Amino acid sequence: MWDIIFRGSINGAIFSLIAVGLNLQYGVTRILNIAHGEFLMLGAFITSIVFQLYGVNPVVSLAISGPTVFVLGVLIHIIVFRKLVHLSKSAEELEFRSLLACFGLLFVIQNVILIIIKFYPKLMYSGTPYLNETIYIMGERLELNRIVAAVMAIIISVLLYIMLRSTSAGLAVRATAQEPTGAQVVGINISKVHMVSFGLSVLLSALGGSLLSMIYPNLSPLTGPQYTFIALAVIVIGGIGSFIGSLLGGFLIGFVYYACMKTDSLLTMPVVYAFLIIMLIIRPKGFFGR
Repeated sequence: MWDIIFRGSINGAIFSLIAVGLNLQYGVTRILNIAHGEFLMLGAFITSIVFQLYGVNPVVSLAISGPTVFVLGVLIHIIVFRKLVHLSKSAEELEFRSLLACFGLLFVIQNVILIIIKFYPKLMYSGTPYLNETIYIMGERLELNRIVAAVMAIIISVLLYIMLRSTSAGLAVRATAQEPTGAQVVGINISKVHMVSFGLSVLLSALGGSLLSMIYPNLSPLTGPQYTFIALAVIVIGGIGSFIGSLLGGFLIGFVYYACMKTDSLLTMPVVYAFLIIMLIIRPKGFFGR
């Protein structure tokens, strides 16, 4: 039981970080980014590259993978999604158009990573052997890299919450999410807010990927969709637009995910999907959804 609690909490902290990014993005921009997990894999592979080629500490590499993917996300938003926003006549039409665009983006990112791996085969799996030493907590042996990854994920999530609640930029983001027309009336540049929110979302996903690469040595370039679906399940359980809901949903899925992995790894994703379906039936707005 303690093993499930500790390791489930570690998974939950990282799942929450990934889901918070997707929740922020969809809540503000209405872009349904099903390529969210691919940005996670980009973060993992950037961490793996700088670690294997240059020996950069994986924790330090967060300052490389996050900003790099943020800039990439901003460029993608400017080139692709800003145009879609102008072409779409309603939020529903934007969701549909963005879904198709992100579906194509998913395959583009996957194949770019595969091309890189073709030249550097040792990057096939993006694990970074770091802090493999173990310590005992309440009789359970835990790897230091898992503890560090969970602590970093919580710190990043808390910093994001403080930014959204206590800064003018965070106020602009919340105003744009709640009432875009009113935000424009009071002088907020919602196009810029959308761009930054998209970049911030993929930044959080990339940081989650960097942290996961410290824990799992076999992150394949094709595992991105799995984490996208986990993030979607977390959002549905917690409620769209709810920061606290993403945290709660992330930890709940983290416990379920690890418990299933201990029993039979093949059960992991089917059980996550079952939670998603049940939640959609009994409480489609999630625990904290408005």
